[in-house]
Amino acid sequence: MTSVRTLPGATTGHRLPERPGEVIDRSRLPRFTWNGREHTGHPGDTIVSALAANGVRVFSRSFKYHRPRGLLTASYHDPGTTLQVDDEPNVRAGHRLLTEGMRVSSQNTWPSLRFDVKSVNQLAGHFLSAGFYYKTFMSPSWLWPAYEQVLARFAHGGAVGRGTPHEYYDKRYAHPDVLVAGGGPAGMAAALAAADSGARVLLADEEHQLGGHLRWGDAADLAALAELRAAVASAAQDGRIEVLTDSSVLGRYDDNWVAVVQRGRPGAAERLIKARAGVLVVAPGLIERPYVFAGNDVPGVMLSTAVRRLVNLYAVRPGERAVVFTANAEGDAAADDLREVGVEVAEVVDARRGGDVVRVHGHSGVRAVELADGRRIEADLLVTATGWTAPTALLRPPRC
Repeated sequence: MTSVRTLPGATTGHRLPERPGEVIDRSRLPRFTWNGREHTGHPGDTIVSALAANGVRVFSRSFKYHRPRGLLTASYHDPGTTLQVDDEPNVRAGHRLLTEGMRVSSQNTWPSLRFDVKSVNQLAGHFLSAGFYYKTFMSPSWLWPAYEQVLARFAHGGAVGRGTPHEYYDKRYAHPDVLVAGGGPAGMAAALAAADSGARVLLADEEHQLGGHLRWGDAADLAALAELRAAVASAAQDGRIEVLTDSSVLGRYDDNWVAVVQRGRPGAAERLIKARAGVLVVAPGLIERPYVFAGNDVPGVMLSTAVRRLVNLYAVRPGERAVVFTANAEGDAAADDLREVGVEVAEVVDARRGGDVVRVHGHSGVRAVELADGRRIEADLLVTATGWTAPTALLRPPRC
């Protein structure tokens, strides 16, 4: 495959005109395939954002019942966008950046993602309780090899070819005075404060760029982000801060022994950094929580942060007609972003005023949203903004 060049302002499919905070390079159109069909994206796209720009709504099937799954968070933590990429299974496609010639496909779907024979399991749902296979296939024990063959076909994973070369994994030892886990505004400010006091700082973030929620914010957020990035870049140039992006802080052990996995290094699939930190600063931000209602797994149900990422980072229109269920400022901002890019916001349901969503109608995509007051609103997108979870694992006492 060869990359196609395009004009910087050109739009295709669901791609929007240029956005102030976008991270894509519109001058090139790398080609890739999705389940055998050729598509194009832009450098800076994730696999999921490129597919969404091409109108793809369904990315996978659920583990047991093989129900269609779409994107929910458009980030590293997206549960419905784990895909096969070339000969690598279980890739987090909401985070992995698009590259030229990628072969991307859905996992554990046959004969196709659109028509998956295993979805017949939905008809027997009442008989397939949680953990039923542990009870059903325990005896007679001599039949276990046969059971194993059948169950293996339902394993929700990809495939590794026999001729796949072994990847090289690197390691490194580091001894920073301060290790900051999280590169959002709080993490960047903490790193700068530590560096200004004379400390040697290691700043790690799992995203590809520093900035956290400021990256998909309004003009004031983008201005604050530019100021923070410039200050961090200056400190990094002076050797006071080392910045690691696309890197996850996995755990904290005795005496602040901290494990960091750094991805995307030339010549190594991953590097394990064994850091002995004088001080560990935990600034992971917040993870948006999904809301519980009938049909909340239907493709087209997205978190407000997913919508704002798609619109502002990747210039992708997430739908045509939306219902926004909001309980906070992030949901209000998502509604404003949608209106700004021409998506019809059919209804804003405000939980702060007693509004509620009880059901989504649709199978492979949202068709209508049913509200607590009995109204049914036709839409192809439901955006929810109902609360946050703070990742606290690194703050818990270390265990051997």
